[in-house]
Amino acid sequence: MTTGHSFSSYILDPIPKELWRDAKPIENMKLGFCDTCGFFHTDPYPSFEYLSEFYAEYEMPTAQENLSETARLLGQHIESDAVVIDMGCGDGSFLEEMHKLGFNNLIGFDQSPGLERAKNLGFGKFYKSNVWDFLTEVESSTVKTVDAKALVMVNVLEHVVEPIELLTRIYNALPDEGLLCITVPNDFSPLQQAFLKAKGHQPWFVYLPDHVNYFDFSTLSNTLNSVGFEVVDQTALYPLEMFLLQDLDYVEDPSLGPVAHERRVMFEQNIKNAGMTEVLDHFYKTLAAGGYGRDVMVVCRKIPK
Repeated sequence: MTTGHSFSSYILDPIPKELWRDAKPIENMKLGFCDTCGFFHTDPYPSFEYLSEFYAEYEMPTAQENLSETARLLGQHIESDAVVIDMGCGDGSFLEEMHKLGFNNLIGFDQSPGLERAKNLGFGKFYKSNVWDFLTEVESSTVKTVDAKALVMVNVLEHVVEPIELLTRIYNALPDEGLLCITVPNDFSPLQQAFLKAKGHQPWFVYLPDHVNYFDFSTLSNTLNSVGFEVVDQTALYPLEMFLLQDLDYVEDPSLGPVAHERRVMFEQNIKNAGMTEVLDHFYKTLAAGGYGRDVMVVCRKIPK
């Protein structure tokens, strides 16, 4: 058991080798629900040295999608001149979506190869850094808070060792009433659980060593609340598990993955082509209210203590 963490049971003990992607498995690593943290994570966490070596040449294995939905969600809560900082911006795709919506005070940092593409987008400010160095710089400043209305982490929190410590530092770095926008996969969700029980597969969404934490709508909200944030809005993405439950089993047969992807894209694009994007947004927010959808997307506000 990792010092400071309490696991009453494990869902994977140990994590099987086939769930490790492009990295040497760590022997005897487990995955369970941590009663201390309130979400699923590995036990123990990988070492700093192990992750540093892994992420030295890391880039997202697939292009991040549906960033326009996340941008619209955040955009509803800030003014057009608000400063937005994307912590882990990759190739700048999220800030590009914000720019399309009319936002111009955009800043992003990353340390992946995609950063060079971000710098060529023709707007905003992009530089090489990571979230820890960024926060250390803020904490060392005179004012101790960022000059920004919103901080963004798209598909970052699931990768981070001790995410509650990170969220606490972010809370302290934000000005009062500042916003944090987060996207994480919706893992161990009701539809995923139903498919696992029906088919007996391994949890295909466990993806190591990339993902060491696994949240759903409830556990992410509870974690944010414990730090001092209040979730003010949330939405979801298309629940791809519906295809699995309809026996389009792309877990068993990966060649069906592109079929599921294309159907999801067609669903969204046809609604947008009809000029009814607001219907799509309402549909996804309705799913989020029930805990359904492939990703969890939230906007939360710092509540002064």
